[in-house]
Amino acid sequence: MSALTQAQIQQALSALPGWALVEGRIEKTYSFASYADGAAFAFRVTLLAEKTDHHPDALTIAWKEVRVAYVTHSQGGVTPKDLEAAKALDELYTPFKV
Repeated sequence: MSALTQAQIQQALSALPGWALVEGRIEKTYSFASYADGAAFAFRVTLLAEKTDHHPDALTIAWKEVRVAYVTHSQGGVTPKDLEAAKALDELYTPFKV
C-alpha cells in the first residue's frame, strides 16, 4: 500500500468532514458533552486499532475533546488505510455527537 499524493488526500478528505491534512498526517478533533464521554470514545478507538492492527499516530484526550491523527510511517505518508480508519472513527463517534 503506497502513500497517497496530497491531491488524492485532499479529494478523499472532502468526504470526511472535520478531517484535515496537517504536517503530513490527517487529523480531527472530536467534541464531547463530558470528559468521561471523550475517554470512552478514546477507549473505543484503542479497541478498533487493536482489531484492525492500524493505530493512530496520536490520540490525545483533553477536556471534552479527543484529537486523533493518522499517518502510515512505514509508507512515508497517508495511505488508504488511514482514510479507512478516519471513516471508521466517524462512525464510532455517532452515538457521542454533542
